[in-house]
Amino acid sequence: MLRKEALLLIPNVLKVFLENGQIKSFTFDGRTTVKDVMTTLQDRLSLRQIEHFSLVLEYASPEQSHKFLLLQDKQPLAHVVQRTHYQGMRCLFRVSFFPKDPVELLRRDPAAFEYLYIQVSRGTPLAQKVLHHRLYRDPQSPSKVVLPPPTKASSLAKLASFHIRFTGAGPEGI
Repeated sequence: MLRKEALLLIPNVLKVFLENGQIKSFTFDGRTTVKDVMTTLQDRLSLRQIEHFSLVLEYASPEQSHKFLLLQDKQPLAHVVQRTHYQGMRCLFRVSFFPKDPVELLRRDPAAFEYLYIQVSRGTPLAQKVLHHRLYRDPQSPSKVVLPPPTKASSLAKLASFHIRFTGAGPEGI
């Protein structure tokens, strides 16, 4: 039986850690990119909208707090796996760009909203960073990251997500 860590020892396999505790493994060749993994995750997780998601490398050491590196869509997986294996990093699938309107995300893609809810409610370091900085992609220029003025996004997002989650208001109830 293989341990979770053993997948790093299998050639051409990338482990991606999900917010719900699952681990998805991807085999790849020299042409496989981050975008290919994102597209596969979109299908496997039944997500309609992935513009808020990214693959992220996480590095944590006893001396330092968590550090995160957002991976670019065109980046080859071979480079990512080399970094995760030799530098002790993990590859995570995260909501990295907070939606301008979480309720609109719920209407358009309940599965993506559920993923955001899990990430926010767990209070992961990246979730806190995303919420405090409220990063999102500019719709006119998807490669551009926009940072609006400081808000209380963390509190608002948590309250909204808990309210929607526990009142049973689905996309049709809003």
